[in-house]
Amino acid sequence: MPDESAHKAYENGYYIEAIQILHGWLENQSRSYLMLVGAVHFDAQQKDTWDLTDTISLNDTLKVLRILNQITHDDFVQFKNFNSLRNKIIHQYFKEPYEKIYEGYPKEKYDEVFNETIRQAYFFTEKCEQIVG
Repeated sequence: MPDESAHKAYENGYYIEAIQILHGWLENQSRSYLMLVGAVHFDAQQKDTWDLTDTISLNDTLKVLRILNQITHDDFVQFKNFNSLRNKIIHQYFKEPYEKIYEGYPKEKYDEVFNETIRQAYFFTEKCEQIVG
């Protein structure tokens, strides 16, 4: 399971890897939820939407789910805030400063992103389970 792999990576000090595993899982779970909403509530055919859904970014998936009133405004804001923080951490890792030394992010920020991502992935897992039954 992605959460178990991410926990193991995190415990071994591979913070970026752990966060990326969870981000991929969160993105996958949100896409699965969008696909289920389409199939159940809008009569979309899974075979027709599977590949299309797989190309939608997390941000765009969140926007569509918000427009369809499948997540609340507060959920939407929380997901967007998390994704912004996650992007800052990941992109700063690859930043090449010119004359300054890049110190990175404190571990507390990694902990915050890691723990929030797990919570958010389970959020979509539970939403999918509610539709499937």
